Amino acid sequence: MAKSRIGPFVLEAPLSKPKSSGQVFRGIHLEQKKLAALRVFPIPMGMTPESRQAYASQLEQLKQLRHPGIVRCYGGGFDSRNAYLAYEMIDGESLSSALARRGRLPWETAFEASQQLAEALQYAHQMGWVHGRLRPSKIMMGAQGEVKIGDWRRAAITSMIGEGPPSKTQLQFAAPEVLQGSTPDEKSDLYALGAIMVTMLTGKPPYDEKTPSRLIEQICNAPIPCVSAEVLDCPVWLNAIVEQLLAKDPKQRPFSATALQLAFKEAQRRQSQGVGVLQHVTAGFSPLQLKGDREEAEKVLGLKPKRKRKQNETPFFERPWVLVAGLLAALSAVVWFLLPLGEETLRHRAQALLPPTSEEWMQWNEARDTYLTSLVERFPESKHVDWANEQIRWVNAREAERKLDREEGRGRTENWTQAQVQYAEARRYERFGDLVTAFDRYRAIISLFRNRKDDRSIVDLAQEGVARIRVSGIGQNALQQFLTAKMEEAAAAYDRARITEAKLKWESIVELYDGNQEVAPIVAEAKERLQQINQRK
Repeated sequence: MAKSRIGPFVLEAPLSKPKSSGQVFRGIHLEQKKLAALRVFPIPMGMTPESRQAYASQLEQLKQLRHPGIVRCYGGGFDSRNAYLAYEMIDGESLSSALARRGRLPWETAFEASQQLAEALQYAHQMGWVHGRLRPSKIMMGAQGEVKIGDWRRAAITSMIGEGPPSKTQLQFAAPEVLQGSTPDEKSDLYALGAIMVTMLTGKPPYDEKTPSRLIEQICNAPIPCVSAEVLDCPVWLNAIVEQLLAKDPKQRPFSATALQLAFKEAQRRQSQGVGVLQHVTAGFSPLQLKGDREEAEKVLGLKPKRKRKQNETPFFERPWVLVAGLLAALSAVVWFLLPLGEETLRHRAQALLPPTSEEWMQWNEARDTYLTSLVERFPESKHVDWANEQIRWVNAREAERKLDREEGRGRTENWTQAQVQYAEARRYERFGDLVTAFDRYRAIISLFRNRKDDRSIVDLAQEGVARIRVSGIGQNALQQFLTAKMEEAAAAYDRARITEAKLKWESIVELYDGNQEVAPIVAEAKERLQQINQRK
C-alpha cells in the first residue's frame, strides 16, 4: 500500500503483512504527536448511510472500553477509499509470536497471564461486550509483563473489515457450540481462554487435525486433554481449571469470568502452600494418576517414607494445652470479627476502594455495599454521613451509566425510562461536540426528573454533564458557530476528495438538527450538499 497518511495520522512502518481484511501500520498523530497502531482496510462496495451510521455508533461504544487488560481504541474514520481504526501502541509482541519464539511458557507465567485475561474478560462482559474471536494472535504481551486483549468489535465493524472463511487457527480456539452454529457469548469466550491456557502451557492448541471437518469433530467430541500429564510441573489445580473451561457443555464451564477469578484466587492459595508435581502427588493430587496409596507414590518418586508414630504417643493436636490454646484463639477471632466497625474505620476502608486509590468499578460497588451504606445506617449523626451519601450517589451513577452502555450496545433500549432516553440523546450531542444542545438537554433532565426517586442516578449523571460543559465554557450563538465549523470541515474534506468523511458530517447535521429553527439555514445547506453528491452518482 503506497499511502503515506490517513485521516490525522502519518503512516510509518507496517506492523503486519497485507491481508484481504487490511493491514496494520505504525502511525503518528500529526497534531498530538501520539503513536498508534492503525488498522487500514478498504471500504466495502455499496456501503449505505445506515451501515456507516452503525459503524460510527459501534466505534463510539468501542472507545468506551477502558481497562488495563484491553487494548484501547482511540477511534477511526474514512478517506476516499479506505477506513481505519486507531489503537494504542503496545511495546511488546503478540502471544502467538511469543509462543512461536519460546515454544511454551512456564506454568507460573501462563497462570499470571491467564489471571489478567480473566480480569479483562470480566470487565468486558460486565460492559456487555463479547469478544467471540479470542486466540493468541489477539493478545498482546507488554514489555513489563502486562497482557492485553485486542481487536474487539461488533457486527457493523466486522462487516466493514470483512474476513473470509475461518482459518484453522480460528477453529482451534472456537467453542464446540459456536462451531455447531450458536452465537458466541461469555461462555464461548471462557472456552477460548481455556484453549489459550493449554497453548501457553504445552506450546500447542488442545486439538489439531489436518482438515477442518476432522478438527471440528475433535473439538466437539474428543476427550479433553490432560495438561498435567504432559507438563509434569503443572499443578493439578491449574489442570482442573483448564479442564472445566474446556468442557463441551457450556453449563459445565465456570458460571462467569467473575467465578473464574474466584477459582484463580483459590489456586493462588494452593500455590502459596507449595507447588510442583512432588508436593501435589504426595498430597494426593497426582497428575500421574497413580492408583496406589501414598506409600506407592513415595516409592515411585524416590521419597523416603516417614517413620511411623509410636502407638502410645499422644497426637500433638490432642494434647490438652493445645486444645485450650486453640479454643481461646477461636473465641478471640469470633469476638474480633463480630465487633462492628467504627465510623472512622468504615470511612477509611471505603476510601481505599474509591478513586483515586482504585479505578475498578467492582471495588466501588464493594465500598458502597459493605462500608458506605453501613456508615449511613449506623451513624446517621456522623460528620461523615454527607460524604458517604455523596459517594453512594456517585457509585450509583457509575452503575447506571454502565447499564446504559451495556443495553445500548446490545440494542435493548425498549424498556428504558424517559429519563434514560433523554440522557442518551444528550450524551450523543455532547460526544458529537455540540455542547450547547447537550447543555440544554442535561438541564432539562434535571428539571423534569429531579423529584423522581427511580431516576435519581440519571439526574446525577446529567448534573455531571452540566458541570463538564460549564468548565469548557459556552457563549451566545455557540451552536451556530459550532455547526458552521462542522460545515467548513465537511467542505474541506470534500475538496480533498474525502467524500465519505464529508457525507458523514453533513448527514449527522441533518439527522441531529432537522427541525431546529435556530439553525435551519445550516441544515438546509447540508441537505443541499448531500443532494448534489447523490445526483452526481
